[in-house]
Formats: sequence, C-alpha cells, structure tokens
Amino acid sequence: MRAMKPAALVGSLTMMVGVALASAGVPARASTDRPLDPFWAGRPSYTEQTLAMGGDGVFPNYRIPALAVAPGGDLLTSYDGRPTGIDAPGPNSILQRRSTDGGRTWQPQTAVHAGQASAPISGFSDPSYVVDRTTGTIFNFHVRSADVGLMGSHPGVDPDDRGVLHAEVSSSTDEGRTWQHRTITADITPDLTVRSRFAASGQGIQLRHGQYAGRLLQQFTIVTASGDFQAVTIFSDDHGQTWQSGRPVGSRMDENKVVELSDGRVMLNSRDSGRSGYRKVAISSDGGASYGPVSVDEELPDPANNGSIIRAFPDAPAGSREAKVLLFSNAASQTERAHGTVRASCDDGASWPIAREFRAGAMAYSTLATLPDGKVGLAYEPGHNGIVFATFNLAWIKGMCTGIEPAQQLTIERGSRAASSIRLTNQWGPVQKIGAVRVEAPQGWTVSVGQVGKLLPGRSTTLPLDVQVPASGKGGSYRLPVVVTDRSGRTATGSVTVVVPRIPSEVPGRIEVTGGTLTNPRSTYRVGDRLDFRYRVSNLSDAPTTVTPQGNLRGLDPAVDAQNCRWRGLAAGAQYTCSSAHHVVTQEDLDRGSFTPITTWTSVSGEDTTVVEHRAEAVSLG
Repeated sequence: MRAMKPAALVGSLTMMVGVALASAGVPARASTDRPLDPFWAGRPSYTEQTLAMGGDGVFPNYRIPALAVAPGGDLLTSYDGRPTGIDAPGPNSILQRRSTDGGRTWQPQTAVHAGQASAPISGFSDPSYVVDRTTGTIFNFHVRSADVGLMGSHPGVDPDDRGVLHAEVSSSTDEGRTWQHRTITADITPDLTVRSRFAASGQGIQLRHGQYAGRLLQQFTIVTASGDFQAVTIFSDDHGQTWQSGRPVGSRMDENKVVELSDGRVMLNSRDSGRSGYRKVAISSDGGASYGPVSVDEELPDPANNGSIIRAFPDAPAGSREAKVLLFSNAASQTERAHGTVRASCDDGASWPIAREFRAGAMAYSTLATLPDGKVGLAYEPGHNGIVFATFNLAWIKGMCTGIEPAQQLTIERGSRAASSIRLTNQWGPVQKIGAVRVEAPQGWTVSVGQVGKLLPGRSTTLPLDVQVPASGKGGSYRLPVVVTDRSGRTATGSVTVVVPRIPSEVPGRIEVTGGTLTNPRSTYRVGDRLDFRYRVSNLSDAPTTVTPQGNLRGLDPAVDAQNCRWRGLAAGAQYTCSSAHHVVTQEDLDRGSFTPITTWTSVSGEDTTVVEHRAEAVSLG
C-alpha cells in the first residue's frame, strides 16, 4: 500500500469519522481545514428499558447478561433464567431476546439451551457471544452443569461425567434463531490438573487486523488443582470448527475480557479474585495465545465483579486514533456492587480520563457492544435479579480526551510540603479550552496547581503542583483526584499519589467496624422470625487486609455459610458493607425478651493481626 502524505492521512481520517457520525445521527462537518471533534459531538442521549425481572411468572431470577450484534444487524441479548435462583448446578436455561430496530423494541424471550429441572437435572449458565463476521456464525459459550458447581467440580473431560462442570458452545448459522450444541471440555482443558472451568460471560471478539486477523477469542477462567483462579483465552483459527486453549495467565484472576488494541495486540482485563479493589491487566502479542506480566490498573476500581471492555470504533483502521478509543463498564467501587459507570480511554487503555455513572445504586454484571447506528448498547444487572438494556451515544459520556500524568509519587512527612508537576496532553482534539484544573485532597491539606488556558491537539503542557500535609494528617497512601474541566463543562480525571509515612500506631490490618443495625424490624416477634443486621467495615491502614468475622450470627463465617461477610484483600482505605448477617429467633430469645448481636472481626495483613470486638444494640423482642 502506498504511504499517504500527512495531509492526505488527516483527510482520510476526517472522512471516515464523518461517515461514522452520520450513521449515528450526528451531522458531519464537510470542512477539513480545521480540527473536528467527532467523538464528543451531538446531543447527549441515554435511554434504558427492563428486559427481564425476577417474579414475572416465568423465572424467579434472571442474571448474567450477554450482548451481540448479529451479522444481519439484529441485536441479541442473552442471560440466565434461574428457577431456583442459584448459579450452577441449578437447572438454569440460557435465554435470548432479539431486537430488529436497534434495541427500541424486543421480541419475546426464547431458549438457546433450556435446562431440565427433573431428574436427571441439567443446567446452563453464564452466556457469552462470539460472532464470526466472515462466516456469519454466532457462538454462545456457557457452562453445562449436572451435579456440581464451579468449586465442586473434579478433574475430568468425559462429557457424561456429572461430577465435572463442563464447557459448552452453542452455534447458529441463521442469525441466532436455531442452535446446535457441543461440549468442548476435552478440547480446551485436556490437562487433568484443571479442576473446573467456565466461560467469562458477556462477549468475546474476532480479531480484525494483523497476523491473526479472523481469529475468534473467548475468555475463560480455570480453577487449578490447588484452587487458584487463572485466566485463559480459548481461540479458533478455523471459524469455530475447533477450539484450543492458550497459556493460562496470572493468579487470583477471574472473569475476564479482551479487546484488540490499535496496533493489533490484545489486552486482557480481569476481575481480581484476590480483591485488590482494582482490575488486572495483561497484554498479548500473539493473538491471545499467551500474555505478558499481569499488572493492577489503579484507574479502574472494582469490587471483584464482572465488567466489559470494547473498542468504541470496532471497524476503525489499525493505528488510527479512533482505534485507540476504548470503552469500559463496571461497578466503579472497591467495596460494593454499585455505581455502574462507563469509562473511556483515548490511548489504548493506558489511561481512563473519562467516566460517567449510569446507575448510582446496586449494579452487578454489565456488557457493552457498539451498535450499527453508531450508538453503544449496554446490558446490565440492576442488582442480582434482572436484566436492563440501555443505549447511549458517545456525547452522553460528556468527557474529553485529556491525558493526566503526574511526574512522580510524592512522599510527604506530616507538617511539611513537596513540589512536583502534572503533565496534561490533548490526546484527541480539537483545541481544548481549559476552564480549571483542580486537585482534591483531604480536609486540612493545602494543594495548589498551575492553570492553563488551552491545549492544542496532540500537544502537552506541564503544570506545577505543590502539596502540604498538616501536622495532624494521618499516615497512609492517598490517591488525590485531578479534575480538568473545559469551558463547556466537560471533564477529564486522573490522580496523583501521595504517601504519608505511618507512625507505629498506624499498623497494617487496622480496621473499624460500625453498625450492627437491624434492617427488618417488626412490631412483634415469634420463633423462626429472621433478624437481619448490617455492618460497615473500614480498612484504616494503607495496606490490603483480609477480614474474617465470627459471632452469634449466621451469614458471617465462610467456614459455616455460603453467604458470608469475609473480605479477602480489602484495599487500603476501603470500606465494605456486610448485609448477610442474620439470626433466627428462638424460644430462649423470646423468654429473655431481647437478642444482642455480638461479633468479633479479625483483620490479617501480612504478619499484622487486629481483632475488633463489636457489641451492637440489643433488639427488643417483647
């Protein structure tokens, strides 16, 4: 291919972006003599509707959304229908709904593969789509279970072994209307050191560029003989006729997704079963067959939950600035499944300066897909019993592509100050007219940062930064948010890390427990009534810690109950809510006239252990 001159290349990008905007309902400007702002142009738009909600008379529980655009343009969403409300080995069904008008209306739900509640029980859970744009075949990966779930599975590949949690893929050659099913446990996990496996729900990808163009990728999590979780890419180079496993990556991984970067590399983005409070990331240079070192992305907070990552412009040419734009969705919290948020990166995921919350309350799994009209589809769980579908355009996110890079991490003693700098880069364009740059800090701190009037496309500027910590400041590691706002109100965010050295009393593992509040009070009580309690646990130190509670309540200790309030790897400065703690009223309680919840919370961080005893207010039962 003949190399373009720079001016011709700019014109080519402008034309391509103009077409993309026209398809999204955004008028494209014909003039190419000035920078365009296609990514954030147009009137913001966000709409949503409920596709399934437990208690509708069909299934009591719906979970785990998947989303795909069929080759013909129809939109497909898939999810679990759970008759018993539990994950595998429940007799669950993989369900599907179809939209022929871009998600405005939806046909009734059908079954991709229906479970069986009578003996011999079988179930199917956790769907994920992969679409082959070359052949038109649609794949739906999911779990096939019989007698065991994820952790109860034993090593094995015999498809008739009911003690193995199996991998199944259903395929369709008629736009997802009919399906054929195939068990691929032996194909993808022939190594009998693998105890269990499951497809990461949501959506896999087909590579578009480079040496591995056309390859189909679906992400899996495997459980090793020791019980560790690893991520692995399952791929096919023959359009899904055969599937093979890449090299497992990482430790304490979990549900994970991949996205093709602008240079053809593949980025893996994973939930962390070690509960660091952030997402884990690794890069592949061989089409997902293997990955480099795993790192923690501290710009992506996560409470150990499933998320989604896609290219905003999936058909953009390799190496173009459009190809570098990624979208990410998850519950943007380190401690609870809430604050559903969409983020955008303009530099292949190196930074995430743009974010907008779409749901403030409970929000669990989510998945994204770019739609044929240029909008973005979002399927998510509003809690853990329903499926909501939303569409939004990129203007709705209301951010700007401004890279925010601090010069270094600062270490500041109490009662002193330190100087540094922050580098701002206009990653996209057009000219960014900056209204303000501010750095948010704890109460009592003093922070000053330089200001800038405007940033030209592709240009950078360095602003001075001065931080003073008061003598009364607490030791720990602090991420100070940096917020850049332009004159129209769009924002970009980043952070600068400040470490205040601890004093001996501020040891790792130190926690605070509050609450023990009764959440379902009654006027009168009888034997068998359930008392539900809520606690709030805060990590007061600057190191991750594992918290294990015990006491005279159920729903506390993982050695006793499936639902429990243990938290592995609670991040420094993070909090979480324990809402599973409960007590069933006994005759002895009624005779006494009250019940007092008494709990002990043990926090372990390295060699440091802290024990907190908590006695909540007595509940009067008289």
